[in-house]
Amino acid sequence: MKISIIGYKNHALRLKSILNKLGYDNVVNYNYHTDSLEDSDVYFISSPNETHMEWIDKLIPYDKYIFCEKPPATNLEDIGRLELLLNKKLYFNFNYRFSSLVKSAKHYIDTKELGKLLNINCVSTHGLAFKESFQDNWRFKSDNLFSSIIGNVGIHYMDLVGYLCGNISDINIRTGSVVSDNLPDTATLDIVNDLCDVKVFLSYAAPFRNQITMIFDNGILELLDGKVTLQTPRDIVDKDGRFKPPDYVHLAEFNNSKEYYDDSLKSSIEYFMECVENDESISTEHYNQSITTTKKLLKGVE
Repeated sequence: MKISIIGYKNHALRLKSILNKLGYDNVVNYNYHTDSLEDSDVYFISSPNETHMEWIDKLIPYDKYIFCEKPPATNLEDIGRLELLLNKKLYFNFNYRFSSLVKSAKHYIDTKELGKLLNINCVSTHGLAFKESFQDNWRFKSDNLFSSIIGNVGIHYMDLVGYLCGNISDINIRTGSVVSDNLPDTATLDIVNDLCDVKVFLSYAAPFRNQITMIFDNGILELLDGKVTLQTPRDIVDKDGRFKPPDYVHLAEFNNSKEYYDDSLKSSIEYFMECVENDESISTEHYNQSITTTKKLLKGVE
């Protein structure tokens, strides 16, 4: 099996490394000057966001399996075309769905073992904006939505909420900048849905923190810098009869957040390659959720 990666920067290298570790040795970078789209069996699109739809359009006639990085498209017109397309071999990589926390959350929401989900609070921050190189960083050079902190980072949390909580009826977005007046480096998203309250805080101008806290009526599920923990049951008291926090149970533990998200990327690729190997259709749920997430974000910033 020959796999071609369209794209050549850091993320393309990560994809190639994971595929190699999964036992796929014939992985190459696609050269649009010399290669034909007939040459490979599987394609990974890791090119700039605004080119994703262009490559999808080129590849669809060849009936290949396609792994496309988020976002599926960068405008509502192309998202509308993808809604109608519903290609069974096209997969969009929103890998947070495959992370340890989300797998556990999905289980507890479906089984109701922790009761009702009441609140989700997400924090994703680091101090990139204070680096001298930040002004030349791709995250800060373009006013394209999907290069911004909302479109690059926030979209993952929107997808997480849509995947776990169902329909998102509204998104309230507030942005600001700590370091520069050019483009936002900080944002807050209130994501309105039918299941629970959700708030997301994002910043390139704060100390590092990667945290998702999910409060159920009978427990707390939390990701903190690569470690997933559970606290339950609710009614724990000390010797004087006062409420105290439940003990921690460690569900998954990685050395850091990068390892945690690398594991989710690996699981996402494994899911896709399993579909390829078995000649199976990509899940309609995954396909539709990817389109819905992107559409909601585009409409939310209109």
